[in-house]
Amino acid sequence: MKVFLIGPMGSGKSTIGKLISKEVSLKFYDTDKMIEASLKKNINEIFEDHGEEFFRQKECEILIDTKNIDFGIISTGGGIIESIENRNFLSEQKHVFFLNSSVKRQYERTKKSQKRPLLNKGNPKKTLKDLYNRRIRFYRNVSDEELDMDKFEERDVVTKIIKKISNEKNKH
Repeated sequence: MKVFLIGPMGSGKSTIGKLISKEVSLKFYDTDKMIEASLKKNINEIFEDHGEEFFRQKECEILIDTKNIDFGIISTGGGIIESIENRNFLSEQKHVFFLNSSVKRQYERTKKSQKRPLLNKGNPKKTLKDLYNRRIRFYRNVSDEELDMDKFEERDVVTKIIKKISNEKNKH
């Protein structure tokens, strides 16, 4: 079983993914970390050396490579759904959870991070708002379920996702 977590940066995908993976004993994958490992550079260096377009292409390759993962919890980058190819791929997956998060919460969770190249210039709050507004419909279109991260504690979100995937597993 494969579970994909999508949503804006700072929504908690990696945190939730790690908690789920521990609880259900499935390996945790983070597409951003997979890109960094494949290029032996951090995301800032990738953006600096090659630009966002190159990063998005790598992101696409890594996502498509997840078809070779049979069991795992996969946290994706916030912009992964900008590509039509990625949206089509995610639409075909069985367990795609959209961790929705207000711009205010995203900002609070990302404001101290130096690892977010899209927020390193200009007004980070405006950038987060613009990205959210541009991407929200894509997240909703490809996900099976939307969870409001502003309304639930992380523990509750983990429990809801595990319950949902356990119910699916028990049906088969």
